[in-house]
Amino acid sequence: MNNTVKLILLDIDGTIVDSQWNMLPYTKQVLSRIHDKGILLGIASGRPCDDIAFHIKKWDLPFEFDVYVGLNGCEIKNDRTGQYSLSHELSCADLKRSIELMNANFDCIPFLYRGSEIHALEVDEVIGSSARKSGKTPKKVTLEEMCASPCVKVMFRTKNKEEVQKMEQYLAHTQTPGLNWFKTQDTLMEVSQPGVSKAIALPVLCDQLHIKKEEIMACGDTTNDNEMLKEAGIGICLANGTDDTKALADQITRLDNDHDGLAHHFAEHYPQFFE
Repeated sequence: MNNTVKLILLDIDGTIVDSQWNMLPYTKQVLSRIHDKGILLGIASGRPCDDIAFHIKKWDLPFEFDVYVGLNGCEIKNDRTGQYSLSHELSCADLKRSIELMNANFDCIPFLYRGSEIHALEVDEVIGSSARKSGKTPKKVTLEEMCASPCVKVMFRTKNKEEVQKMEQYLAHTQTPGLNWFKTQDTLMEVSQPGVSKAIALPVLCDQLHIKKEEIMACGDTTNDNEMLKEAGIGICLANGTDDTKALADQITRLDNDHDGLAHHFAEHYPQFFE
């Protein structure tokens, strides 16, 4: 059992919130107790850091997270040290190339984050709802406007999970140099630079916080968490996680995210967090 965990990085969707995006009371209680014991807590998400902060306010936590890893590792906001960085942006040409490829082959809506706005080629109810939930303003733009400046990633929202499955099958046999594709939800495909993953934030945080990767615990539930779970000293996947993530995790929780799975796992397997 590892007794030297100094930082726990937590995915949001499917990990520390339930299916309705609520943080359940027991999870809140357990995380608060862990933080009170001096273990650093961080969020690691595909969402940008300002989006993460917007959601955290609604959870009414009695503590503040120490670090935020946004945009699948490309954005790092370290509130312990006051440091901030943004890296691995796609060029304008690669943005356009990825959008044209998806639009030509699939029924999807491309969109991306631009500061306080979400830019999309079409703003339907799903895009509008996502923007409102993030505290951002949805804006319909042209392809030229969407690709006018670099951006870390583009997301492709579909109406059903079957369309994303078709995307996965297509991309498995299609060469797209300079582009890295990964599914983050059943109806959401994303593209970024090759090599981008939440794991790229770990050496940066180790340097900033003067800790080792072996002293980091990472918790998640799906494919965009995989590299982070592999690189951390301990990788934990939720019971509701995808098969690929479970296969590489060091541990799998007994319960899912709708039943405080991670909180119960901490209580059952890491009593030292509460001593």
